Amino acid sequence: MADRWNEMLRDCQGGAVHWRRRLATAAELVEALRTGELVEPAGASRALLGRLAGDPKWQVRKAVANGLYLLDDELFDELAGRLGRDANTFVRRFAQKASRLRRRDRSRARQRETADRRFARRVARFARKHGRAAADEASALGQMRFNQLAGGLAHDLRSLLAHLQPAATALERRLADGGQPAAHLKAARVVQSVALMDRCVGDLERFTEPLRQDRQVEDLGAVVRAAGKMAIGNIENLGFEASRVELRQHVADGLRLGLSRHMIVLALANLIKNAYEAFMDGPSELRRGVVTVTGYAADGRVHIDVRDDGVGMTAEQVEDLAAALPRRRNKAKRRSTGYGVPIARRYVEAHGGTLTFESRPDEGTVARIALPRTPPPSEAIE
Repeated sequence: MADRWNEMLRDCQGGAVHWRRRLATAAELVEALRTGELVEPAGASRALLGRLAGDPKWQVRKAVANGLYLLDDELFDELAGRLGRDANTFVRRFAQKASRLRRRDRSRARQRETADRRFARRVARFARKHGRAAADEASALGQMRFNQLAGGLAHDLRSLLAHLQPAATALERRLADGGQPAAHLKAARVVQSVALMDRCVGDLERFTEPLRQDRQVEDLGAVVRAAGKMAIGNIENLGFEASRVELRQHVADGLRLGLSRHMIVLALANLIKNAYEAFMDGPSELRRGVVTVTGYAADGRVHIDVRDDGVGMTAEQVEDLAAALPRRRNKAKRRSTGYGVPIARRYVEAHGGTLTFESRPDEGTVARIALPRTPPPSEAIE
């Protein structure tokens, strides 16, 4: 990918590139930012954006302005300031629109953080006044009501998608042979967006559905193997070559415990898939790495660790995961629904277990599941 941007930069620096080719290059850069192929421009891609933002043709500068809101803060401030004062009205309008989008996104992020803090304070006050047991019961009732409302919404969206998906796919196929590349590209984006919406609705259904109460004594090694197979399938369905990441599984022999197999397999599969995504190098490529799943017994509990040596997370990102709220946090994972960890946590906690994370940037992440050897009564799974 870096070679591609280097080649484009050299061509533009040579001065013999037709302006329509420069326009196509600007559009390609913006598309790479939009899809997550290019997360934070650096080196050649950064220099290329800066050069195209000063292109003699206003059409090229407008194409760069159209993707400003996708840039990191430093590059955004630099280019938005320049293009916001551009001599061309269209370029200025697009730069100003990007600035408005950026302010809106920042405002929404602050509002979410404020709402999270306000909710935590109210729960703490309720617990101090009425006791922790009452606070937990109130939270459970609120969650139950939310599940009913969100589950109904998911059902309605599923009905709409049943008609929208085939229509969007048919339109994209028709435009593929129609000699209209711009229209075909837009239709392809619609198909991708509808596919993401379908995954979001599916995860919303899983997040809000009544939890299954059937539990049997299961061999943990078999559960881990099933989860690994599911995770690899999910990764490959997203277009990644899963074989570039080695999956190692080490589970103590004869380790058995009572659990709902479906729930724990899905929880583990979500965590293993996240571990694979720590090696993302563009929207459909993985760099080499290792994911290790370890199962063992200690301190009267069964532990399952999912470890990767990928990109890692900051302390702030780890703290954000603890909120257990569905949220698309990672701009590099633009096809992520944000439900993977919340669903995993819900299923683990339904078994009386815990899910925690340890991580360091550029060193990797460990997701730790701890389950009681003696599970809670099945009635506790609601």
